[in-house]
Amino acid sequence: MNNQILITSYKNPDLDGTACAFAYAELLNKQNRDAIAVILGNPHREAQFVLDKYSIDINKIESLNEVYKDTILVDASDFEALPNSIKPKQISEIIDHRKLNDSENFPNAKVQIELVGACATLIAEKFLQNNIPISKHSAVLLYSAIVSNTINFQGNVTTARDKDMASWLSKQIELPSDFIHEIFVYKSNFTQPLKQVLIEDFKAFQIHNKKVGIAQLEIINANDYANNNLSEIKNILSEIKQQKSLDYIFLNCIDLEGNGNTFVSQSEIDTKLLEKVLKVKFDNSIANSDRIMMRKEIVPLMKEVMVPDD
Repeated sequence: MNNQILITSYKNPDLDGTACAFAYAELLNKQNRDAIAVILGNPHREAQFVLDKYSIDINKIESLNEVYKDTILVDASDFEALPNSIKPKQISEIIDHRKLNDSENFPNAKVQIELVGACATLIAEKFLQNNIPISKHSAVLLYSAIVSNTINFQGNVTTARDKDMASWLSKQIELPSDFIHEIFVYKSNFTQPLKQVLIEDFKAFQIHNKKVGIAQLEIINANDYANNNLSEIKNILSEIKQQKSLDYIFLNCIDLEGNGNTFVSQSEIDTKLLEKVLKVKFDNSIANSDRIMMRKEIVPLMKEVMVPDD
């Protein structure tokens, strides 16, 4: 057994999960607890962008082949999102920010679930509250994660705590004036096939007796992209729906420049459900909303509206 404390997130984590694993390992090590941050799979492209830009090294592995004394999950509390090599009883601590979570499935875990815009906010608060100096690498990762998760503080998930921690972190580092825009532009320009991009940020949820799949794409000019690539998007959603045996599937496209959401439904049954849940009107499989809605906000709404025989 490895006597270190393993800190990780779900497989192929986004910027928030990557930042939290790196920074929380630093904090614990500064408290004389032997911790290691490990990324399972590959971080999302915006996370890799920040890692590369600031020459930040973090351990990456495809699969976990050894058992650690303690395992801590950050920005993750969904049992189904964990790799098979991590068992619920191994988890000693969970830090997350999702309203819908599976924390009750981890019997040995100390659980911190607080509804802020980014898990990075919770980690940053631990540095400040414990008066522990933060490295520039951890500061830039946590700051970037808060900005990304809150869509530059325009998303409904944004709280005063997110803004306070982002302000504090920004004072620990020097960033170019166009840093946020640079992240968003990089996030919008992907070179992989669209199916791979959608699968990278795809999650399935069991809601009552139905399985719902939600792909999420965060880009600049989301509405134009959805309209220009509608046929390909619907074909990909159809393939994923069949492969994963889903009852419903849709794409949640978030405009990073603050112009709301564009939703793409794969079929008529998806359209009917989304119109009921989101109070939007679809035209040719596309609907728009003026306000930004993250997937983590949509799932609880679906749980409230859907009934077991939907």
